[in-house]
Amino acid sequence: MSTRSESRFDATMSLERVWGTVERHWIGVWAALVFLFLYAPIIVLIVFSFERGTFSTLPWSGFTLEWYGRLFTNQQIIRSTMNSFYVGGIVTIVATSLGTLGAIALVRYDFRLAGVYRALVIAPMTLPGLLLGVALLIWFRYVGVSTTLMTVMIGQLVFVTPFVLITVSSRLRGFDPQLEEAARDLGATRWQTYRHVTLPFLMPGIVSGALFAFTLSFDDFLIAFFTSGVENTLPIYIWSKIQHGTNPVINAISTLVLLFSITLIIISERLGGRD
Repeated sequence: MSTRSESRFDATMSLERVWGTVERHWIGVWAALVFLFLYAPIIVLIVFSFERGTFSTLPWSGFTLEWYGRLFTNQQIIRSTMNSFYVGGIVTIVATSLGTLGAIALVRYDFRLAGVYRALVIAPMTLPGLLLGVALLIWFRYVGVSTTLMTVMIGQLVFVTPFVLITVSSRLRGFDPQLEEAARDLGATRWQTYRHVTLPFLMPGIVSGALFAFTLSFDDFLIAFFTSGVENTLPIYIWSKIQHGTNPVINAISTLVLLFSITLIIISERLGGRD
């Protein structure tokens, strides 16, 4: 009897130890699996950008930086990259201006149909990129506008501006209006108050929104695919080359674009999180 009782006791203690171990570590294991699932493709892309062989397969043929060197001699890649920077720069300037003004109007002023205004401004964020791209293409053809880099900018502004508005709005809601009143009581004009009080407080949010806007524009494929003409942006160039099979040069340029985008997002998050 005592032997059976001891066996049951040992079994119970073993189960309790196992269960305790699971309780202590399951969150970490689950998080590791999720991150592995999310970032495994990215890791594979980066690893094969340094592979000597022309086919992205295992085993490796050796380590090389040749494909990164070829990026700077490929005129199509350079032209597409410059187009992306050009489009992204213009979109960022315009979207940041419109988004900041829209955020001020939304947060600081009480007017009729403010809820409708907010819904209409934010609506493009909720639309699928495919649907938005097709709609823009149909509209441009209807009004007789040829698709160029300019139409890419217009299409991206529809999608990007709401993100800037939301970013700046979240920053503006934490601003104390009494600071502006104090500045005016001390003799500052409305412009001086905006320049020396309001704008410095909003600047982290504005810069964060601008970086976010540039990242979205630079990485955009769907809208650019439907609204661009003969001049391609970098994501469209990458897509066109992928249609003919994998290419180590594409792995290299994709890695650089990925690192560039992640850097901008990190900077944006740090600026947006400042008090």
